[in-house]
Formats: sequence, C-alpha cells, structure tokens
Amino acid sequence: MMSLSTSTVVRVALCLLMVALLGCDGQRNGLIEPEEVGDQSSPASIESVVVAAAEYPIAEDPGLGSLSLQSDALQFHRRLADELSNVDPSSAGWESEAFSEFVSSEMKHAVAEYLEHPSAADPDLIAALVSEGFACSSLRAEKLTTLMNEHESSVDEGSVATSDRKYLDAKGFMEALSLLLQPFGAATEVYAKFKVMHVEKQESQILTRLLFEMSGKQPTGRVQVTAVWHCMWTVESPWRLRSIDVTNYREVTPGVGRIEFADIAPAVLSKTSSYGEQLSKSFDYWRARSDRSLVADLLGAQGIAVGDVNGDLLDDIYVLQPGGLPNRLFIHQSDGSAIDYSVESGVDILDFCRSALFVDFDNDGDQDLAVGLAWTLVVFENDGHGHFIKRGEFPSDGQINSMAAADYDLDGRVDLYLCGRDASGEIKAEQGALGIPMPYYDANNGGPNTLLRNEGEFGFADVTESAGMNVNNRRFSLACAWEDFDNDGDQDLYVSNDFGRNNLFRNDGNGTFTDVAEAAGVVDVGPGMSAAWGDYNNDGLMDLYVGNMWSNAGNRITLQRQFLPGADQSTRNQARRHARGNSVFLNSGDGSFRDLTQQSGANMARWAWSSKFTDLNNDGRQDLIVANGMITTEDSGDL
Repeated sequence: MMSLSTSTVVRVALCLLMVALLGCDGQRNGLIEPEEVGDQSSPASIESVVVAAAEYPIAEDPGLGSLSLQSDALQFHRRLADELSNVDPSSAGWESEAFSEFVSSEMKHAVAEYLEHPSAADPDLIAALVSEGFACSSLRAEKLTTLMNEHESSVDEGSVATSDRKYLDAKGFMEALSLLLQPFGAATEVYAKFKVMHVEKQESQILTRLLFEMSGKQPTGRVQVTAVWHCMWTVESPWRLRSIDVTNYREVTPGVGRIEFADIAPAVLSKTSSYGEQLSKSFDYWRARSDRSLVADLLGAQGIAVGDVNGDLLDDIYVLQPGGLPNRLFIHQSDGSAIDYSVESGVDILDFCRSALFVDFDNDGDQDLAVGLAWTLVVFENDGHGHFIKRGEFPSDGQINSMAAADYDLDGRVDLYLCGRDASGEIKAEQGALGIPMPYYDANNGGPNTLLRNEGEFGFADVTESAGMNVNNRRFSLACAWEDFDNDGDQDLYVSNDFGRNNLFRNDGNGTFTDVAEAAGVVDVGPGMSAAWGDYNNDGLMDLYVGNMWSNAGNRITLQRQFLPGADQSTRNQARRHARGNSVFLNSGDGSFRDLTQQSGANMARWAWSSKFTDLNNDGRQDLIVANGMITTEDSGDL
C-alpha cells in the first residue's frame, strides 16, 4: 500500500478544494494569459453550467452492490475522479498555478527566511533566485505620508518610483532587503509572507503581483509593513527573478499606547480540570479519538454564548464542544477566574451542536438558553441561579448552524431565526441528492432556515412561510444578523449564505418580510460566512460588512480564458466575484446600499469566518475584527 506524507495529502486536499470551488474542467490550453475583465459591479442572473462527466472506469467493489449508471453514488464517483485529474496543475493545463507554486516556494525559502532570520539566512538562495542583470527599486518607501496617527499607532504610506531601480544583482537585492528591515529594529517574532495574487505571461517575461506582509513585536508594540511587489521573471525555465517594483507601501508603527490581546484562558480557567483535559486539546486531537457519528463536523465550528446566568452582573460563558464531549458552562468569579458549573447547571450536553444563545424568552429577568442540536432546537428555562430545565424541542429541516434573536413583531417577546445550512436526511432522500451545492455559484438546494415566533410559556411557532421568509430559503446559510437598517422602528434581517446570493429581509411592519437584497444592492454573490452591522461613517445609518473568502487561486484562475469555457459572461463574472473577498456596503438612507469594498481596503481578510464592528480604541469610530483561517493540523509525517 502506498503511503503519502501529510504535506502531500494536504496539497491533494487543497487542490481538490480549489477545483471544487472554481469549477476547473481540466482543459489543456497551457496559457497564462488573462482575459479582459467584464463588469463585476452588479449581480446578474446565474445560469447553471453543465459539463458532461467523463467516462471513468470504475473498479468492481462488492461493497457497492448493484448501481444504476445514473445513481448518486456513481455520479459522485465520476465527480471525484474528475477532480483528482486536476491535482497536478501543470498536467491539467494550468501553467499559471504551477508557476504560482514555484514563486510561493522560492519567495518563502529565500526571501521570507532572510527577512525573518537575516543573520542565519543563506545568501546563496538569494543569488540562485535572481537572474543576470537583476534590478529592483527600493523595497521600502523613502518618503512617507501619515494616513492616521492615533494614541495606539501611526499608519504611514509611501510610493516608490519604478524608474529608480538602483539595487542591482544579488548583492543589491540583499541590500534592499536589509533596508526593508529598518522599521523592525530589534523586533522579535518577526514574520514575513508572500501571497501570489496575479500571474500573467507576457511576450518576453512573466509578471507576478505579490501581496507582501511582514510583522514583528517591539517592546513598545507591534510594527507591520504591507506592500504589493510587481515581480518580473524570465519566461523560460529555470525561472529567475528579473526585477521588482513596489506599490501600495504602508507601515504601521506603535504609538504611546497600544492595542494588544493576550491569551488568559489558562489563568482564568486554572480552577477547572476541563480546560487542561479537554479545551486545551485541538479539534483534530478529539476527532482522532471519537466516534465519527459523534464528531460530524469536519471544521470544528462550534460556537460560544455569553450571558449572566446567575444574576451577579458578571458575564458567564457557555462553550460548545464537538459531539461526544460535554458542553461547558463557566461561571465568572469576582476575582476574575471561572469555575466549571456544567454538571450542576444541567447543560453539559453531549450531542453534536453548533450554536447557542442566552435570551430571556419568558421576560422574567434572567437568561434562558437556546441550543441547536443538529436538526433540533432545544430551549432551556433558567431558574435565575444558573440551573436550567428543558422546556421544549423544536425540529428543523435544516441543520442549525447559527441563530439570531429579536422581537421582530414588537409583541414584547423575543423571537428566533435559525440558519439551517444542510438539509436533513429526509429532505436529501426525497431529492435523491448528496447534499452538494448545485450549482456552486447560485446554490438553492440547502437546508431551509426557520423563523420561530415566541408564543409565550416557551412555546414557539414556525412562521417562516406566513412571514414571507420561505423565498430563496434553501441557500446554505451560515450566519444571520438583525438590524433596523431603514430606521422605521422594526428589525430587519440579513442572511449570509455560502455558495451564492445573500438575503436582506425587510420587515414590512405587519408580521411579514420581503427579500429586498437585489433592489438594495447587497445580494453579494460569494461564499458568505458572516454579517455585521455598524455605522462606520457615523451618519446615523447602519452599514453592512459581509464576511466571504478571499482566494488568491480564484483571483488568478477566473481571469483566464480556459476557465469555464462554456459559460456566459455573467456567470464568469459571478465566479470572479466569488473569489473577491469580504464586502463593505454603505447605507445610502433610501433603502439601498453602495458597494465601497474596493475603496475601503477591507476586502482582503483571507478565508473569513466571522466579523464584528467594535470600537477597539474608544475613539468613537467603529473598527472591524475579522476571524479567518482554514483547516490546520500537526504534521504526523505519514498517514
């Protein structure tokens, strides 16, 4: 049996993910030439692109039994085989991706290593990277203009003349790199990274556009440099670096004060055994030691809920764990520590769940608890002292991924909206589907969301249909956020959907809603992950930030002619939009929003899972926090 290293497995997995995300069809055109970009500013109707599945031989497997050629299992097998054929980007015709991998590797091992550890770096790696006649401009702007000077930090930007390529050959390149290190001084924890945003083959050279980021820790605070490097490479292999020009240079240096966060969990939870025994372990640690039926979530996206459960005016924390591990309720103590009150409270649930909320459902002044257990909502009543009693279970046809609470009908009782990203097994069986978003760019075959109206006495009624929220209601929803965006006194709802369009449900004031996302300009086609409301320009109108995913591979691939060759232009534009990243929408005050994403500079937040407006430095302006990441694990060296 062939064994693969973990790094190989990760590369295969990422290639499969990229192909699934971008619809690569594996045509062998061998081009790195970009296509002229069409208008991507407004959402257009998306037509499904059907690509005939190749005829792949399928080995006989007694475990498969008798399969129809049209069965779901066989179709999935063919889809997987099609994706596997694209693992090697060069053999699949994607020379841009093969070249991108080369650039990423060279810049990491030669340049980033030098910047992080200049005294230990190997100068031969730099010499091997550049071509004869290499020249670059200064990598650090010599004249800086202050954009913002706050108590905590100063942000300065500058430009570098592209005609001033005065650093020559490998020796000059190392000199330019040394000057780039000046803002860091004696900084520790220095980290440098390059991301390949664009690859373009020209007649006699190859252009790459790289996002450069570098940070370090000084005694007075953090310092950071960002820039865009325009690198020219020789057109023939072995590829060598010919020149570098720098644009969009910015420096962030610490001020008198600082914004800095420290992990205090070990200290706060030192009185509990559950932290060391369970919470300090990674999700992968528990997934490898748990029954698959319990740990059903590949991503480990369990949530938390915060609220004062015992009336002592100190916020407590309810932590959801993977199925098979008990959820934990930590009670805040007056000395700043916390105790584990999970068993005593009655909410040490072992079931798979991904969301929870503390809400006073019965208006008695204490925080009750709603927990989404896969396809069932469970509601607990609080006795006022942190003890909970189950009061009801409410089934959902969509797996409860997140929820949000608001009194939408202004009857004095708080209602719930549930995001049901994945359909229940019963719905999948009815559809004969595998649960795969189809089509990827505009999927509407996910699990339905649910609006539950609070009837009092812990009774809830499903009013999704009667409230007008069953429109576009199968869109793999990941997050939702209530807000009165039109200032008419009632709560409206934005729903952020993976694999396509989002919803903005305007509250019409009579217990019903209308999806006005398209008219308001906030459809935001993309891999929707989160939504946050905030008045970031202080005009009294709530603006919107939507978390999506920034994909460097997507931004490269979707510009090329061989991408989705049979699709119409509007579909191709939407696919490009899918990789653009997060979105910023400014409330115009007339029921519509302006897309200010590109001007804001807040779109490149990587694979963003959640986002929130908050005033970090108490200056009266709303800042943004974005949590991002992808699957990570320790390298075991082998499968």
